[in-house]
Amino acid sequence: MRTALLHMVKLIIASAFIVGLACAAEPISTRAPAVKAMKAAADYSKSQSGQTMVVMFDGKVIFEQYDNGGAMDKPHNLASGAKCFTGSGAVAAVQDGLIKLDNPASENIPEWKDDPEKSTITYRQLLSMTSGLTIPAGDDEKRMPFKKQLAMPMAAKPGERFQYGGYQLGVFAYALEHKLAGESFAHYLQRRIFDPIGIKVPTRRRAADGHPTMGPSNMTARDWATYGEFIRREGNWNDQQILDPALLRDCFKGNKANPAYGLTWWINSPVSEEFIRDADAEVTKHWGKVANSNLLPGDVAAALGAGQQRLYIMPSLKLVIVRHGNANEGFSDLEFIRSFVPGSQNR
Repeated sequence: MRTALLHMVKLIIASAFIVGLACAAEPISTRAPAVKAMKAAADYSKSQSGQTMVVMFDGKVIFEQYDNGGAMDKPHNLASGAKCFTGSGAVAAVQDGLIKLDNPASENIPEWKDDPEKSTITYRQLLSMTSGLTIPAGDDEKRMPFKKQLAMPMAAKPGERFQYGGYQLGVFAYALEHKLAGESFAHYLQRRIFDPIGIKVPTRRRAADGHPTMGPSNMTARDWATYGEFIRREGNWNDQQILDPALLRDCFKGNKANPAYGLTWWINSPVSEEFIRDADAEVTKHWGKVANSNLLPGDVAAALGAGQQRLYIMPSLKLVIVRHGNANEGFSDLEFIRSFVPGSQNR
């Protein structure tokens, strides 16, 4: 009963994402966080092997701190934080008429056309990590030929189970490249997303057998914050609507298998304690504490990566926050974010 009630309350608060990221809901506060609060957050991050922290309020950098070897001009490995770029690439592809999210990806994956189960997997299920595909274990994703990975037996029925990992996004990129007329997915991201907002990033190398990967793996904190601000503005940059806001909202809707995960973004929607306990990825356990908390705005969303790489977006507070780190243990998303939320420090 408590979880159901909390979920209902958060759905109401989260209207900033459901009916428009930037302007559909009244902001909780129109004031920037206090410098004291931001400094406290930065020092907490530093104590947990944090290397960078950048805070943007209403599109302007208002605080930044670099520690433990971090620097303003130093690109940082985003790890799984880079997954959020694939979501934007998918939105662009739908907008460009290349795909429809609920169409089967097998329309562009020849190896799956005659498979009774894989032929039904949709682009949406790949992006939400509910495809049911078997995820290559450990380093197998790097060592095993991609064609062999595509032929692995299913682990679950499409849509029934959330399985975290980059493999499914690699499959999405592979399918999309069949529609890009020789253009790589990485180049498509640069042309459609990064160039218009003024970000130049080194592209991630293709795998040894030539199959595509998700997107850039390294980015400075300021550039990642710029990307976050672009998302907070509903895909608008310098009065140019680069991504369709209605399509972008799909990235911030959870699913039955994992209510706290949209299309490549973690969102603030409660999940069961059983789901957190049985999760096969530590990142799910980390974010579950945020999703089940009543201390944060319902519209908070995040990109999360190993080493505690973090990009947080809070439209109702006009905030975008980047944190880079160098350790997998100790750091608490909830402890960090609540420093920026008025009144939550006292609860």
